[in-house]
Amino acid sequence: MQIGILGGTGPAGSALGVRLASVGFDVVIGSRSKYRAMEVVDKLHEQWPALNLSVTAGDNAAAAAADVVVIATPWDAAYGTATSVADALDGKVVICMANALTRIGKEFQPLVPPRGSVAASVQAAVPGCRVAAGFHHVPAKELGDLDHPIESDVLICSDFQDATDVTSRIVASVPNMRPLDAGGLSQATPIESFTAVLLQLNVHYRTRVAVKFTGIPEPERPAPGLDGSTGGESEAEEA
Repeated sequence: MQIGILGGTGPAGSALGVRLASVGFDVVIGSRSKYRAMEVVDKLHEQWPALNLSVTAGDNAAAAAADVVVIATPWDAAYGTATSVADALDGKVVICMANALTRIGKEFQPLVPPRGSVAASVQAAVPGCRVAAGFHHVPAKELGDLDHPIESDVLICSDFQDATDVTSRIVASVPNMRPLDAGGLSQATPIESFTAVLLQLNVHYRTRVAVKFTGIPEPERPAPGLDGSTGGESEAEEA
């Protein structure tokens, strides 16, 4: 499976890209400028020379051509970026990890974008794609530090079961990360907003928190294939 990351040169996008590449995915880091993407990819390869990571650079159009696409742009650029590559996103699973937040003084505050969430705005921008919201609460610095495992639950919501399934398989491919099905895309509003609480905890306790829920039985987690399949079934068959 090839995963393209729109806005992949930022801290969250590049961290997710390098972590996914470390577990065997082919990753395309996208940006408005392919030259900016090339600079970031060169730094990733320099940082982890022994890992032979499958990370390449391109503009956002190149990233949008991947099998699955992640939107990691700033929240206010997500709609416009999705619209700019709408034809390439049509029919694909698109994972939106953007959070609508602002900082007022010492406090982080959630914002309410059009449609109620960034993920819903992306779904409205490209009705033919299948949006899943995910990866909102994973701290970027720890995600990008391949010398250490990262332990976190990842809340996923979508109006399309196959989008939830594909996103869950990607999450489950990373050791110690657990995908949790949080329901339909309407849940993206509180999920995105909760990020402000986590950032406030980071400031108060001078740490970087991740979300971990208790009381949920651990599901059986078959090793996901790099083509996104489990148990020999293809995505197309499951969809």
